[in-house]
Parts: sequence; structure tokens; C-alpha cells
Amino acid sequence: MRRAALVVIGVLSIGTAWAQSGGSEIVIPPAPPLTPEAPSAPAPAQVPAQQPPPGLEQSAPPLLNGSSAVSPSAAMAPADAGSQPPPPDVAPSPPSNWVPGGTALVGVLNKVDGSTVRLHISVGAQPQTVGDLKVSIQACLNRPMGQLPDTAIFLTVTPTDQGAPPLYRGWMLRSAPGATFVGNAGETFRVVGCS
Repeated sequence: MRRAALVVIGVLSIGTAWAQSGGSEIVIPPAPPLTPEAPSAPAPAQVPAQQPPPGLEQSAPPLLNGSSAVSPSAAMAPADAGSQPPPPDVAPSPPSNWVPGGTALVGVLNKVDGSTVRLHISVGAQPQTVGDLKVSIQACLNRPMGQLPDTAIFLTVTPTDQGAPPLYRGWMLRSAPGATFVGNAGETFRVVGCS
């Protein structure tokens, strides 16, 4: 900031000197005084290496007399590149503990006249017709007790025209109604519940 201000002052003084001399000479003003640089930020403190949570510590197998061949801290040191392949760089899949249901409750909004309808559709049953669409449910799941309540359904929405491809086939969540747009120009759908 200070350096920029000095440059502006220098440019203005050059212009003034040039205007006073009639424009035939170029006058170079003296260099601005050097100012010491601002002190740099102190280096961040070194964070000590964190120990792994209990149960995840790696240790060497015990020897015949019960002692370990290597200390636990030495077991934590990186191994040679050729000794074992690195673990895959993927997150473990969480266990599926959602509770399945037999009947999905789906809300339908008719965007033409503003009316709403609630459909009770059994999982795996024949598709129900709503306007010019057919809706079928393949799965209905509830989040287990003790967790934030939520419902997910897997549905297929197809036009009533024979041989038309599905407009939507996938999961819908009650907690995220705007995450997927399901329907057409006339109707839209929303998960209400699962029983």
C-alpha cells in the first residue's frame, strides 16, 4: 500500500516537472526512500503427531516369549514401498440400517389447477395413473429410530404413452424435496411417508 502511494506521488511529480519545464525535458525525480519491509508472520508452531485412536494401532505380532519384535511407534513408521500396496483411496460404505416399509405415501401437485392428491402405493405393485403419468414404487425405506427422521423411496415415473421411456427412475428423499425434479409440466411428486 505504501509502495503504491509512493509510485503515484512519483508519477504526479514527473507530470508536474514536465509541465513546468515546457515539455521539452524529462525530469526524473529522486528515488523514494526505502522503507523496511513489514515483519513476516511468525512460523506456525509445529503440531505434534497425533496418535491413532485405540484399536487402530498397528503392532508387530508377538514373538514366542511374548515380547514384540518392534515398538508400536516403529510400527507406525511408513513401510518400504515394495513391502505392501497402499490401501485404496475410497471411503468405506456405511452400513445400510434403514428400515424397509411396504407402502409409500406420495404427494402429487397438479400445477395446472393447484390441486394436491396423496397416493398410497404399495412397493412392487402395479403403477398408479396420475394425470398422464404412471407411478410405481420399487422400494420404501425409513431411517431407524434414534436418528434424524427421514424417508426414501425408489420410484419410476413414466408417461402413459405405450413404449415411452421413463421420465424419472431413482431415489427421492423426504428431507430434500428439491434435490430431484420428478414429473412433467402438469404434475410434480414429493415423498410424504413410508409405512
